[in-house]
Amino acid sequence: MAGRKRLGPTPNSPKNKKNGSRSSSTNRALAALMLVAFIFSAATMFIISPTVARSIASLDNMGMVSEKDMNSNQLRSTSTSTSPPTFPPGAPRSTIADLITWMLSERDKDAHTQHSALSRLEDSPPTPLEFLPGSLSLSHAQTLQHCFADPRIYGKHVQGNREDGSNVPVSYSEKHKLAYVMLPKSGSSTARYMLKNEFHARETKKSLQPKEFKRGGKMEGVEVISFVRDPLSRFFSQYDEAYVRTTPWQNPGSNTPHPFPYLYENIHTYHDYEDIFCPVSTRKSRKDCIYRPSKENGTLASRFERFVQEYDGRDPFDIHLTLQVPMMSSINGMPLHMTQIYNTTDSEGGWKRIANQFLGENALEGRGVIAGRSFPRRFKSDLVSVETQRRICELTLLDYCCLNLPLPTVCLGQHYFPWGNDAVRRELFCVLDAKGHIQPGIFPGIRKS
Repeated sequence: MAGRKRLGPTPNSPKNKKNGSRSSSTNRALAALMLVAFIFSAATMFIISPTVARSIASLDNMGMVSEKDMNSNQLRSTSTSTSPPTFPPGAPRSTIADLITWMLSERDKDAHTQHSALSRLEDSPPTPLEFLPGSLSLSHAQTLQHCFADPRIYGKHVQGNREDGSNVPVSYSEKHKLAYVMLPKSGSSTARYMLKNEFHARETKKSLQPKEFKRGGKMEGVEVISFVRDPLSRFFSQYDEAYVRTTPWQNPGSNTPHPFPYLYENIHTYHDYEDIFCPVSTRKSRKDCIYRPSKENGTLASRFERFVQEYDGRDPFDIHLTLQVPMMSSINGMPLHMTQIYNTTDSEGGWKRIANQFLGENALEGRGVIAGRSFPRRFKSDLVSVETQRRICELTLLDYCCLNLPLPTVCLGQHYFPWGNDAVRRELFCVLDAKGHIQPGIFPGIRKS
């Protein structure tokens, strides 16, 4: 009404401006308190973990620890899907691994997108984010795509004529547009059988450079798969295979000395070798030795342990000793295109999913999946010390980090030390560097005595 007075200040009155300023200050103070509370709770939760403490400091330097970041969508772990689902908005991100997962994923495009987050990391002080192997909520293939296998360290693991990735040996099914990358001692015998008999694949070479899979590329529409294996158990099998393939009796007249000649000391023929893991007193004939568990007295296991301690992890003397990640990378250390990576812990389930996708539902009904060729281990692995097993995890840390594989129980804990500082021991860890690349936190090398 014309004669009625306003009961409060007008929007532009000095009193209203003062109240607005006061409200803004209160909001800023509340936001600051919430940020401090989050940092305090995170630090309290992980007070026993130097890895997380250092990573939180790095995030603070980047300006990436904020309430908004902590309430963005969180990703759920998945071992087979190429795009992990998200939690409902508002689920708090409580670990460094969750934050790294968010940074590397292609979700949340409207709030600190992947590119924005990684650019902040690149512009930040050179303090990498650290996380534990197997802790990311990403599949094996997704994690590999962010890996960097430094060629100065892992270059000799890139074998099989992979070079720049333009001519990689694969089993390829033209009918199903399916390529399989063979990795030694990671279910490759099963894979060869399945691909040949079920998918009519043939051995050939294809370019697995990422650019070839884009629209108009030579490999557009082709899916590339493989299986990986726990690096510790794989290393046992790798060594057994490499041992037999590089024996003096397999390479008579070779002018190249074996890099670890003590492995074959007083062993000149296969029968000499067989007499150790299958002593004469324990058999009726040599046929008994083929599939029987080893009966060795520790001679072979002790040589294996010495090898593990002296091996630098950078120069495998046989292709069967190569790491898995470099065999899915080019010589420059960057990953090849991989659509999906399965785990040998569920080999049958993995092959059934592959068959259902390419051959139709229940394609393997009643037939199952054949097991690859397998012989008992020739050295007794139960004689291998805990220290040696932990050393193997250190040598193979690239695979654990870049394939997002959890460490076995024996390798957990603060058992490792940075070179030149024997007083400080810590857990095995992975890093996300300033370029957004995943790398192991400890590189392989000869252990100082």
